[in-house]
Amino acid sequence: MNFALAKDMKSPQEIVELWKAIRIETISWLNKVPDDKFQERPTNRWSISEVAEHLYLSQWTTARPLPIILAGKFGEDVGPQPNLEYEKIRETFSKPSGVKNPEVVNPLNNYSKEEIFALLEKSEKKMEDALKGKKREDLEKRGIPHPFFGLLNNFNFFWVMALHEYSHLVAIK
Repeated sequence: MNFALAKDMKSPQEIVELWKAIRIETISWLNKVPDDKFQERPTNRWSISEVAEHLYLSQWTTARPLPIILAGKFGEDVGPQPNLEYEKIRETFSKPSGVKNPEVVNPLNNYSKEEIFALLEKSEKKMEDALKGKKREDLEKRGIPHPFFGLLNNFNFFWVMALHEYSHLVAIK
């Protein structure tokens, strides 16, 4: 897929729509995995269930702190980032990378499909609620460091995390 760059998007709603489109494809693929294979862990890799839990944790930990970041209680002042290497970031997520994740998004359980679907729905709702009524300019004012791309404003951070989900979808296909 050739996703729009964050610099070309006008509103957070476009990021929500992008992430939801990726999520629909993710759920469709997860539905195709046989139940007996869903929690099976290959040697030195995560099970499909654990990958899905990682996606839940990634979305949840992106959306949950947004109010305190915007309120100035956490994060940093950033502003627009016109010189960010958007094309390079998008390219990074077009193929599996095998990079080490921050501990906070490492899976701890090996959930069933039903449990995973409920968690993914919960984190998607959290993301939608966090971004509801926000303007691009609101999200560009502040941000937090991304573990691999450095300091990103919130608008760019949400875009990066939508692409992150797609990279896992590519990897598990």
